Amino acid sequence: MTGIRRALALIGLTLTVTVGTAVPASATFADSVTVGTSVTTGTVTAPASVTVDDYCYTTTSGYWNAYGQWVITYRHWYHADVSWPASTTARGVIGYRVMAHLNNGQSVVMAETDAATRSVSATVDRGYLNYQPRLSVLTLTSYGWTAETARTPVLTC
Repeated sequence: MTGIRRALALIGLTLTVTVGTAVPASATFADSVTVGTSVTTGTVTAPASVTVDDYCYTTTSGYWNAYGQWVITYRHWYHADVSWPASTTARGVIGYRVMAHLNNGQSVVMAETDAATRSVSATVDRGYLNYQPRLSVLTLTSYGWTAETARTPVLTC
C-alpha cells in the first residue's frame, strides 16, 4: 500500500511540475497614474555691485633725536569704505566675504560680515596699493555655495 501511495504521489508531483511550468503567469497592471514632479536647481547670486569710497591722507609725528634735533615722520594711509546691495538669493544667505585680489596672484580676505551687514571700512598703509588690489564680494550660504561679484577696478589714491 505504501508503494502505491508513493507512486501516485510521484505521478502527481511530476504532473504538477510539468503542467505548472507550462502555464504562463497572468498578471496585468491596468491602472496608469500620471505623477507631476519638478526639480528646481538652486542658485546663489552675488551682490549686483560693489561700491568703494576711498581717500588717502598723511599723518605726521615728531620726536627729538639723540642730537637734539626735532625729526618729523610722515605716514601715508589709504582708507576705503566698501558697500554692496543684498544678494537676491532666496534662502540660506549667512553673510558676505570681501576679498582683495593682488597683482601677484594672491587673494586676501579683507573682511567677513553677517547677512545683515553690507559694508566694511579699512585703513592700511598706502604702500599696499603697490600690489594693485581689486575688490570683490562673495555671498556665503549655510549650505556652502558661494557667488562672487565682478572685481572692482584697481584701487588708487
